[in-house]
Amino acid sequence: MKKVFKLTSVLTLGLMMAACSSTNKSAGVENGFDSGVKTSGLGSEGPFLSSAYMAKQVGVDTNTIYFNFDQSTIPAKYQPIIEANANYLKQHASAKVRLEGNTDPRGSREYNIGLGQRRASSVAQQLEILGVSPDQIVTVSYGQERLAMQGNSEQAYRLDRRVDFVYMSK
Repeated sequence: MKKVFKLTSVLTLGLMMAACSSTNKSAGVENGFDSGVKTSGLGSEGPFLSSAYMAKQVGVDTNTIYFNFDQSTIPAKYQPIIEANANYLKQHASAKVRLEGNTDPRGSREYNIGLGQRRASSVAQQLEILGVSPDQIVTVSYGQERLAMQGNSEQAYRLDRRVDFVYMSK
């Protein structure tokens, strides 16, 4: 009986450790060099292309839109990023983008999931106004689950309040 208990404990611990393992969000980037390597993403959408690689393809420095505290209104200075992505998507009808809404860790989990979704949806709406097919856009909210920077400073919070454009490979 003791052996069965020990074996069960070891197996349970092993499964728990495997479930808790994390993946590097910036896969395809090593030592600051973006190789453009396709990696697998979360969700059923399948593989995606690195953000830095696709920003270059789209013609922008970054594929991230940052938001003010507790806001889902897109600041005007990010309009060129949205327009460049809209032009890319219109020129590449088979391309698909996942808009990932994120928040800083302040607020409840439920509230932050909703705010992240509102942010992703506002970017999707702008893309559609610019002529992108809704079939090319997927929105998801991670709320406070994918922090860009750990910490409780305004600098960390500013980087956490964002929508990332993640292009799915074909």
